[in-house]
Formats: sequence, structure tokens, C-alpha cells
Amino acid sequence: MKRRLGAAALALLVASSAPLARAEDAGTGLGEGNDLAWMELLEAKIDDHLVADQVVELEYGTADHVPGDIVGVGGWGDSGLWTGTYLAAESFRYATAKAKLEVIRGTQRRYWMEQRDEALSRIERMVDKYDLLVNIAEGWRTETEVQQNPSEVSPIGFGGGVIQGERGMLMRACAPVDSPPNLAMGDNKRVFGPFPWKGVDYKCETAPSRDTYAGTTFGLLAAYDLVGDDLGERKDMIRDDILNLASFLVKYGWNYPRPHGNVSVPNVQGGHDFDNFISPLFVYVPMARLNMAQAARHVASGTDAQPVWDAVWAEELATQLPLLAGSMEIDAVEPNAGYYKYNLHHLTGYSLVRLESDPAVKAQLLQALAVMDRTTGDDVNAHFETITFALTGETSRRDAAIEHLRQWVDYRDNIVVDNRPGCGVDFECVADDQKEIGDVVVPGTSTKQRARRPLPVADRPPTDFLWQRPPTQLTGATSATHQAPGIDYLLPYWMLRYYTEVSVPAVSPFPAWPGPAHF
Repeated sequence: MKRRLGAAALALLVASSAPLARAEDAGTGLGEGNDLAWMELLEAKIDDHLVADQVVELEYGTADHVPGDIVGVGGWGDSGLWTGTYLAAESFRYATAKAKLEVIRGTQRRYWMEQRDEALSRIERMVDKYDLLVNIAEGWRTETEVQQNPSEVSPIGFGGGVIQGERGMLMRACAPVDSPPNLAMGDNKRVFGPFPWKGVDYKCETAPSRDTYAGTTFGLLAAYDLVGDDLGERKDMIRDDILNLASFLVKYGWNYPRPHGNVSVPNVQGGHDFDNFISPLFVYVPMARLNMAQAARHVASGTDAQPVWDAVWAEELATQLPLLAGSMEIDAVEPNAGYYKYNLHHLTGYSLVRLESDPAVKAQLLQALAVMDRTTGDDVNAHFETITFALTGETSRRDAAIEHLRQWVDYRDNIVVDNRPGCGVDFECVADDQKEIGDVVVPGTSTKQRARRPLPVADRPPTDFLWQRPPTQLTGATSATHQAPGIDYLLPYWMLRYYTEVSVPAVSPFPAWPGPAHF
């Protein structure tokens, strides 16, 4: 079943946008025709998705997706990740528009001024929201007490009071307590409040994952570096927020404590680490720790805090950098399980490498990414290809990203996908837990199947952000009234335009990795 989304409107956009093509766009073609029209269509739809200035998924009243006809929102738990991803996309959009305005004359100027101004307006909103997400927990206070309804929150609990809320205790998402019902955040055992912020009471999802941190730092760093000089006091706000995030984690030894006092044993009676009063969130993940230390060191440069963060960075290099490549190989052994981890590694790895000036350290960071790329480089993934093009300058990656991004347009129509009838007919399927390490095949025992190799982009099941899902997944469904934000198109689109039309990366391939690819 397919949803042909706004075909007539899209045709009009193509017709009206085609004259905007310019000679400097010839390398990608993304500045004209269908590519440009899809960007404009999705950017227009984001107005609905920015609920409480965070990117969420939507449920419309009808399959026509009439703007404003929203009956419910979802995906608050991942909103911290997707808001940061979109913040980065808008930062690349802004930087591209600003560069165009420096050289373009005539009628094109109005178009690029509109792109610049809309991007800046959204960037400011999201930067302000991250200031809330990073610091609102300062008002979270608890006391040690016997839990009144332990079965509703946690099997065991002591009420809290050991750790109190403070700045830098990142939230996944927050929405005003008095939000209208169709835009409100639902209640679950990770949602607490009310917490006051600038005269408004919010309830917040209080258990961030490394996903939240990856999106937050990716977006804030992009805004800081690409837009910062035009953000006024907000540039200082971004610096302070990143330092607060990193300071909180370092203070607690890269653990994340929570004031609520709930005790949850992972994998026991539905227990999860995110529901515990303390989580070893960053303790065992070198890439995530290095990213936070690098981000703090970067924004602290030239301030009184620089010596502190130079020292933290030196310690993390000494303890975590030697583990980084090995951790990438360990992750690659399960290439289809928890595929989202590769999205996080690409986001954080991009910032790590981009901000590193020491050639020796940079070479080791790139070597670790090469380990991952040995497994993910052929996954038909426009998002990964765009990021690795930005890091390596290899035109083959750019060309693949453009091709696969265009295939996303047909994927976008998917509502229900069931590729299982194609197993053994159109493509080979294997047990979901089968592993291939180079030429060695370890048969799986699962009754669930997957494609042995990546499926065409257009045939993949619908989801929130396509590029973080296994490319071998066979089935998936959503409703005709559901709408994902479309940032899985917008981020690669604007990154590609920036890195092909504004700041072309030097050609510097990943170091060779002799280890095996994993499938």
C-alpha cells in the first residue's frame, strides 16, 4: 500500500523551483527540480513538527495531512536526538544561504534571503529549547521516603533525595504542562514534573540516552560553528550549555544519576537502565565520552575554562582513544542488532574528527571510523555516505549519497511494507541472527528472517528516520494519518549542498582497515 503524498503540489513546486538552478549546482543537481521541490515541501511541513520547539512525529486527522489538523504527537523520547539532527540541518542550510548571498546578485537574492531567515528563526528556537533541556533539572528536588505506589513506577524505590537536580542534567524532551491535549506529552514512568522555567511549568521525559546526547551535541556544535557569529548571546548560551552537559558527566564519573530514587534491574521483570536512579551511561562507550570531552574543549577554547577541558581531553585520549577502534569492531560483530548505534557513531565521529587539529590523534580517530565503515560503507545509506563524504572528500561517497537520497522520495510513500514474499525469489533471506565475518558464516537460529544484503531504499519499511534502521529489515507499517518529520531527507540534503557548493572537503580517504566486514 502506498501513500502518494501531495503529487499535484509537488509538481507545482518542481515547476516553480526549476528556474532556481545555477551553474554552481551542476555537481550535484540538488539545487533544481525534484530534489529542490522535496526540500521545500519538507521544510514547509516542519512547521507542524516543531511542537514546543522540538521535532516530533505527528498524527493527523485525515490521510490528507492538512497543515495544522494534528490530533496527536509522538516520538517525544527520541525528540532530543531528532531536534539536534534538524538543528544541524538548518545550520547547514543557513551557512549555504549566507554563502550564496555573498556572491549572488539579482532575483536570486530574495530566495536565498528567505532560506537564510527561515533557517535562522528555527535555529534560534531550537537553541533556546536546548537551553531549557540542559538546565531545567535545576528545579528537580526530591526527598527520601517510602514509595506510595511502587508497582506503578518501579518494583523498588526509596523516593530519591540522594542526588538533586542540577544544571547539565539533560532531559529528552519537555512540554508545557498546559499544552492542548493534541500537542501534549503523555505520561509514563520516565516523565516527571512540573519543573519551572522562565515562568512556565513543564513536564519532562527525564531519562536521556546516548542518542539524546549525540543529537544534542551534533546540533549545538553545528550551530555554534556555522551560525554562531550571527546568534549574538545565543552563541555564549551554546557554549555554557555544552560545558554544563560535560561538567555534569565528568562530575559523576561519566555516570548519569537521577533524583527520583527508583531502582530498576535491567532485563528483569521489564526493568531498564533508563528507569534506574543511576546509569553508567557513558562509562563503557569510548566514542561517546570522547565526543563530550571534545565538544567541551572546543567551546572552552580561549576562555578561562580552557585549561580544565584541555586536561579532561588529555585524560580521555589516554584512557579511551586506545579502546576506540576495538569498540567499533565489537559493535560491528552485531551489524543488524541495534543498528541505530551506527547513526550515533556517525554523528559523534563526524564532530570528533572535524574538531581535531592534531594529525596523529585525527589519524587514530579516522582509523576507528574506518573499522565501522568497513561494515556500514555498503549499506546503501545516504546519511552515512554524506557524513563520510564530508570527512573524506571521496566523490564516490557523494555520488552514492545523492543517488540514495533521491531513492528516499519513493520510500517516503510507504505505509505498509512486507518483503517476506520476496525471500528466495527476488533476494536471499537468512535467519535474523545469522552472522557473517568476512567469508565465515555463522548460521542463526532465529525464526525471524531478514534480507542477507541491503534492500533497495524505496522498498524499506516506514520509520521515523530511515537511515538508523537495518537496511535488511523486511517488514514494517504505519498509518495513513501518520507523518514522520522528513529530516532523514533534509539533513543529507543540506549537508551535501554545503559540502559541494560552499566548503568542498579535501580528498583524504579513511586509513585502510584489514579487518573483516560484517553482515
